[in-house]
Amino acid sequence: MTVIAFHDFANSADWQKKLQPYLDGFTLVDLMSEEGRLADIALVWAPPPGRFAEMPHLKGIIDKGQGVDHIMRDPTVPRHIPLVRLVDPDMSDALSHWVILAALDFWRDAGYYRQNQRQKIWKPIVQRPATGAVVGIMGVGAIGSVVARRFAMLGFSVRGWARTPRLIDDVSVYAGADQFSDFLDGVNILVSVLPLTPETDGIMNADLFNRLAKGAYVINGGRGQQLVDADLIAALESGQIAGAALDVFHQEPLPDTHPFWDHPAVTVWPHVAAQTNPNTAAKQVAAAISAIMAGREPDNRVEWARGY
Repeated sequence: MTVIAFHDFANSADWQKKLQPYLDGFTLVDLMSEEGRLADIALVWAPPPGRFAEMPHLKGIIDKGQGVDHIMRDPTVPRHIPLVRLVDPDMSDALSHWVILAALDFWRDAGYYRQNQRQKIWKPIVQRPATGAVVGIMGVGAIGSVVARRFAMLGFSVRGWARTPRLIDDVSVYAGADQFSDFLDGVNILVSVLPLTPETDGIMNADLFNRLAKGAYVINGGRGQQLVDADLIAALESGQIAGAALDVFHQEPLPDTHPFWDHPAVTVWPHVAAQTNPNTAAKQVAAAISAIMAGREPDNRVEWARGY
């Protein structure tokens, strides 16, 4: 019997049901219970720091999302135990929908027209170009490549930036630090779906904003720590950046005193751009559990040195 310690146990019933067709002989228990302490597998999102070091029989950790930085920041997590992240096409689809929604809302001046509707003002403004605007995607892996291709299908000129070179149809891909400045030059809509690593911490800062086209729009679906909040506020106030859609923040929930809440050019989303769907993720999770319990290498194992 494989014992799976589940964080947020009150919401575990759906996972129990969805895992059953793919996994024999398992039970879900509360991560924070004594049974959880003795579990074989941890299935978690944002677990309490230090808990894994207290689990003597732990054989694998499976994160219920694609980002694992919150787990990797805990120095007590055993490095020899497989840490697995989800790479779920459903999450890629969902996040691409959110990014395109945010981008088109800006590009078609939806905020302006919503404000006019509230005031019963009929005042069209000149439409931005339907094709040719430059969208830059920082991070063109499992999620970012989907986002990039879909923007290209909408007629945007699409650039991607990655750690290493790669080929994506209809997307110009820039790679590494040496090509970062060229990637940013003249971008109208900048999207981050980067993982959080030492290299991406604070990457969205004043220098980056000043390299974009005047009046650019910023969309952050990566991690809050990638954005220097004060630099974004300053860029918005100067007009260098026209607005931002943000789904991730340094502190979550976002404190009610944070200036993003009240800034007219910032749209705050409560980390909902791509929520984990047990219907599509259960098969992958079960496969990872089966591999770990059999002593095999699971798919999508995190490389600690790389950061994801």
